[in-house]
Amino acid sequence: MVTRHVRGKVTWVDLESPSHEELNAVMEEFGIDERIEEEIIAPTNYPIAISFPKYQYLILHFPASDPASGTKNQEIDFIVGKQFIITARYEVIDSIHNLHHIFEAEELLGLPRPTARADELLGRLLRRLYGAIREEMEHAARTLDRIEHDMFSGKERATVNAISDVGRVLLRFQTTLSRHEEPLNAFLRELSSPAFFGKDFKDDAAHIEGERDHVADLVRSYRAAATELRATNDSLLNASQNEIMKRITTLAFLGLPITVVASLFGMNVEAQPFDGAPFEFWIITGLGVLATIVIYIVFKFKKWL
Repeated sequence: MVTRHVRGKVTWVDLESPSHEELNAVMEEFGIDERIEEEIIAPTNYPIAISFPKYQYLILHFPASDPASGTKNQEIDFIVGKQFIITARYEVIDSIHNLHHIFEAEELLGLPRPTARADELLGRLLRRLYGAIREEMEHAARTLDRIEHDMFSGKERATVNAISDVGRVLLRFQTTLSRHEEPLNAFLRELSSPAFFGKDFKDDAAHIEGERDHVADLVRSYRAAATELRATNDSLLNASQNEIMKRITTLAFLGLPITVVASLFGMNVEAQPFDGAPFEFWIITGLGVLATIVIYIVFKFKKWL
């Protein structure tokens, strides 16, 4: 599908899962090198920035939540010239769709169009894409708060999987964003040159870099928080297990006196105390219970119980 917006002298063409014919027609219209068409068709694993005399080419992957796998990387190809921007993707990306709706509403209502330069439009696109990641981090923050609450409410075991899931998502976000810096900086540096947008673009470039760095810092901080929560949860689980073992050991030790007394008086030897005495059974039982009570009192005094 091809969506086109014209704002002043600037044209934005957005290709969403384009057919070969659609892609080829747009490439020919703007005089784009055939190698870029091949790059758009074939998915890539890493960001790329390539400089051409009349335009700049950039591939970025933006992490997003995915119900099936936890996270997915959404590839977007940018081709930016002085008077045009082409974006190509093979997935539905809400932040781009929302910008389409805004532009369509402005065009329908005849509102002023503030984004009439290619550099301004590029900045708006990238800030929206990074803003979507910031929203993802707000969701991650709420998840971490809920995990922390559950963890200190005696649900340590139930939170193990939740911590692992959010930690895995944050790690993938951090890994993907860490690959943006070098190609994006090279791309923005070329666009800031006199051959393209010049000094006027430097402020926009700084804002884009700042947004990227801010989002990357958020991801790092929340991943560090998830790591701390995992360590705390592990400590609580260990403490809980130690407490269980302590109680089991104490119960076993409290039963030891009765076992010893029963073993001693159950031996088949002569001249045993209380042998044949009235209430022999109750005397022996009482000795075992008395020994157990003494040990219990000692344990309580030592605060082992």
